[in-house]
Amino acid sequence: MFFSFLMLVFVGSLVTAGYFYREYKRVKENPDLVSKEEVRSITSSIGRFMELPQGEEPTLATVTDIEKLKDQEFFKSAVNGDKVLIYTQARKAILYRPSTEKIIEFAPLVIGTQNQEQAELVTIAIYNGTKTVGRASEYEEKLVQIGGLSVIDKINAAKNDYTKTFVIDVSGKNQDTAQKISQTLEGEILDQVPDGETKPQADILIIVGE
Repeated sequence: MFFSFLMLVFVGSLVTAGYFYREYKRVKENPDLVSKEEVRSITSSIGRFMELPQGEEPTLATVTDIEKLKDQEFFKSAVNGDKVLIYTQARKAILYRPSTEKIIEFAPLVIGTQNQEQAELVTIAIYNGTKTVGRASEYEEKLVQIGGLSVIDKINAAKNDYTKTFVIDVSGKNQDTAQKISQTLEGEILDQVPDGETKPQADILIIVGE
């Protein structure tokens, strides 16, 4: 895959770059999430206002939780339901609002060549398996020292009586990273997602215990 060997960096915001990369990867791995008709409709609407890159079909993502993005400059005026067109080859990102047919934001992308290990951010989901509010956020802060990670989901686990913290390599491709996380969080590695818990879209799942 072309993008697997490139590192997508949004000017001035590595966090936003992580969003673009995650959405690109998620849509490419699940093409049924976005219909080609929707992409054609959105690009046709935007094409009335600006010249769009030719020879490349963009990745289309939808803003579904603005609370997770509101601190990022590119999304400062975004609302849920806005669309993001990501042109990796032309190095452009466009934020569009279908309800008003307006372009809300436009930004260049800088793409630097890297090897695959450096390029891919490992996505993380954190489930709070305790009765203590805010534990997932506490563990997110602890992950900063590892680097190369992007927390894409923080929710309560199905159970709140976990006595240990568990780390699961959901994708099966990040055993070394899972081991580092386990050591950092003083957790335990599990081979699979526990019964009753929802399998996340992330590469690695962390279930926070007491």
